[in-house]
Parts: sequence; C-alpha cells; structure tokens
Amino acid sequence: MPSAKRNPSKGKSNPAGARATAAEKSAPSPGKTASAPRNIAAVLGHKPSRKGAREMLLIETRRLRAMFSEIAEHYVANTEGKIASVIDAIEARTLPAKKVDGMLKAVRGLTVKPQKGRRKDLSRIEKAVETLLKKLEE
Repeated sequence: MPSAKRNPSKGKSNPAGARATAAEKSAPSPGKTASAPRNIAAVLGHKPSRKGAREMLLIETRRLRAMFSEIAEHYVANTEGKIASVIDAIEARTLPAKKVDGMLKAVRGLTVKPQKGRRKDLSRIEKAVETLLKKLEE
C-alpha cells in the first residue's frame, strides 16, 4: 500500500507548493508598491514576471552606471595625480634643454579630440604622461 505521506508541492490544491518562498513573501502584491528596496536575491529564487524582470533590469543598470562613474572618477584621479607629479618635478628642478625638447615633442605630438570623449584619447594621454615620467627619470 502506498505511503500516506505526500509531497505538498505535487498536490493539486496548491500547485505552487504548500509554503510560500522567500521571494513570494518579499514581492508586493499586485497594485501595491514596495516601500522598502527589494531583495534581489530573494526575487531571483523563481522566474520573475515580466514586470519583475524589468524592475530588476532597471536596478542592475543603475548599479552598472554607478560603478562606471566610480571607476571613471578613480581613473581620472589617478591620471591627474600622475600629471601633477610631472608638473611638480618640472617645477622643482632645472632640466637640460635636450630633455625639455624631448618632453615638449611628446606633449605636442599628442592628437586628441576631447569633444568626442573617446577611450583611445584617454589612452594616448596616459601614454604621453608615462613618457614624460620616463624622461624625467633619465
């Protein structure tokens, strides 16, 4: 004779399972808005609805934007620090004319289009700064 115990998730009366999952508990009911930020890990416990997926995409995209801004700020700060150290080194001592000419050539040879905001322009500036630092060490 079969066992009297049944798996509640396979019963006909409650197809979603006998117990509500953490995602179901944290998700607001239709027509209501959540007052607190959603727990994304809890929402990912099941396949989200189209609206839920859209909200998660918005949250993640905003987070991506914030990360991008933070990384860009650190990059700018680091590069500006290197440029400031070059300026300080130039101001602190007198340099031979040959070294000054070589450094001027490196700076004047830089071709960038700041209005376009291209990554390759940032790379070119960074390479020019590295060149200046190397020439100062010689």
